[in-house]
Amino acid sequence: MNNCLVFDNEGRTADRYTIVDRESGDVFAVDLNKDGNITGSYCGNCAQHRITLYGSGWRQMPLSQRIIETETDNYIRNAQLNPGWLGRELPREEWPMLLLDYIVSLNKTQTKDLHKMPGMPYLGLQNDDGWLSKTAIAI
Repeated sequence: MNNCLVFDNEGRTADRYTIVDRESGDVFAVDLNKDGNITGSYCGNCAQHRITLYGSGWRQMPLSQRIIETETDNYIRNAQLNPGWLGRELPREEWPMLLLDYIVSLNKTQTKDLHKMPGMPYLGLQNDDGWLSKTAIAI
């Protein structure tokens, strides 16, 4: 939870909040419904464009953590410089409680199910077979 930033576009789009995980580079779009439900989806990873020859298998080397952190910092700086893109950055004190619960559940999911090899940088959510999955998460 300490490694996440939240941007709020004040309702201009259906996915009002954008969550950026500084550690992994994962980006999530989240919407709080009027009936008290929260819906989120995985948008991608800030460093995903650094993978060349996607799907080539043996030629593809995992990205180092430093590259992921640098690309994520660039993504965040661009968002902060242009509030019209993702919205303004929300201080932690202004995070809605449902959003906070969603971020906590994301952290539990990522650390419990997705990081089978400690210390190995990863890109995005992965299924058991290793393929990237961009599934919607609803709580």
